Amino acid sequence: MNSIDILYILAHPDDESFGHAGTMLLAAGMGLTTAYVCATRGEAGEIRDVALSTKPQLAARRDLELRRAMRRAGLVDLRLLGYRDSGMDGTPENNDPRCLMQADEDEVTAHLVVAIRDMRPRVVVGFGPEGVYGHPDHIRIGKLTDRAVIEAASDADPGLGELWRVEAFYHVAAPRERLIASRNNPESPYYQAPMEVLNRLGSPAAEITHWIDTGSVAAEKFAILMEHATQISSDNPIADQNSDLHKHFMGIETVIKHDLPWESAANDPISHIRDTYPANTVGYNAL
Repeated sequence: MNSIDILYILAHPDDESFGHAGTMLLAAGMGLTTAYVCATRGEAGEIRDVALSTKPQLAARRDLELRRAMRRAGLVDLRLLGYRDSGMDGTPENNDPRCLMQADEDEVTAHLVVAIRDMRPRVVVGFGPEGVYGHPDHIRIGKLTDRAVIEAASDADPGLGELWRVEAFYHVAAPRERLIASRNNPESPYYQAPMEVLNRLGSPAAEITHWIDTGSVAAEKFAILMEHATQISSDNPIADQNSDLHKHFMGIETVIKHDLPWESAANDPISHIRDTYPANTVGYNAL
C-alpha cells in the first residue's frame, strides 16, 4: 500500500476524537491521509446514556462509535489491537489478565511494529509519558509506541515486515497551565482538582512545539466527538457550544515534536497543518 501521512497510535476509542479530530479533518482537507491504531475497545469506560448500551455490550458499542467517528474524520485505515481497557489507575480492571496494563510489552510492541511497517506512515503521533491525564493505558501505549517507532526502523525484528523509518514523531500534548487554570472553572473536568495532581498532568506550554488552529473545522470536530455518545452527553459542558470551554476545546490542538535517532524532516505533514499559533508566542491565555 502507499504510505500513510499521519498514523495515530492511542489507547481507547475516543482518544483520537477528543484529542485530534480537528487535525485529522484539516489533514483530509489538504489531501493528506490519516490512520489510527487503537489499543483497546474501551469496555471500562462510562455509559453516559443507559439507553445506548449495557456493560457487556460496551466494547461493541464503542467499536461502532469509533467507526462512525472515523468515517466523519476521513480516516483511510483503522486497526484495533483488541486488548481490554485497563480502567483508571487503582481500579479492579487494572488486574484483568486481558487488559493492556497486563499485556506482555514485547507482544504489544510487535503488533505496533507490524502496523508501522505495513502502513509506512510519514509521521506517528502517540501519547507522552504522562498520558495527558495519567490514564495507565495512555502511559503504557505511549511508552510502547516510542519503542515501536525505533524498532520498526531497525533490524531487530526481521520477521515483522520490511523496515520503515518515519519522518517525524510527535506526542499528543495538553498545556499544563491550561489544566491548572481550569481548576477554578465549574465546567471543567479538573474543577477543584488537587494541585499535586494537576502538576503531574499535561505538558508545560513552553515545551509544546505545534499549536494547530482547528477553528475552521470546529463544527465538524464537534460532530465527530458526539459520535462517541456513550462517553459524552449533550449536557456535558464541552457540548455547550456557547461556553468558553467548548470554544477552547474545539479551536486548538497541540503536540510536541520529539527527536529521533535519525534526522527528522523539517516539513513533515504535521508541520504543514500547523497554522497560526507559533509556539513562542502562544500561552495558555490564548486558548
